[in-house]
Amino acid sequence: MSLEALKRRYIDAIYETRALMISETPLVLASGGKSHLYLNHRNFLPHHRHLELIAQTYLKLIEPHVQVYKLGIVNSTMSPVLVGAMSALAQRDIVLVNIKKTEHGTKEETFGEIAGEVVLVDDMTSTGGTLLEAAPLLRNRGGHIRYAVVSACRDETAGKNLAAEGIHLLNIASFREIVMALGQRLSEREKALVSLEFPD
Repeated sequence: MSLEALKRRYIDAIYETRALMISETPLVLASGGKSHLYLNHRNFLPHHRHLELIAQTYLKLIEPHVQVYKLGIVNSTMSPVLVGAMSALAQRDIVLVNIKKTEHGTKEETFGEIAGEVVLVDDMTSTGGTLLEAAPLLRNRGGHIRYAVVSACRDETAGKNLAAEGIHLLNIASFREIVMALGQRLSEREKALVSLEFPD
């Protein structure tokens, strides 16, 4: 299946399952801001067909840029789930970053054979903060971090923040692209709330 077809399936699925939330009351974001738009993968990704869809799409996004790489798990709830699916589909090795050292066993921050190309993986991002926390830990241990992949980014902020650290952000779609692709499927009230986010 083509990348464009996979993207379309993803956008349709997050809308149909209400993982894309268009909320009357603004929701608080991890960055501290507020928004009427929120992407909640927590009830979406546990379904195997959705997990497989995102994993396939991520692999397609990465394919033109790098062929030999490991998958980097960052410090978020869904990153390990996505990386596990991608690793099984593409037979890629995994490295894991714990921002806080474990308090048991060897008390390490990283796991896996890090040397070489590592693509960081997360489900979505607003500022790129979680990805930016992981990158130096891996780089200090021999990892080459040039790419990160997410399903959706709120706007251009994450891409700019990551680019400043030499990391190119690959994503299925921005929030603006998602709502534009949904077009007439949105109710009039949903369109009004979206217009508050994207007034132009």
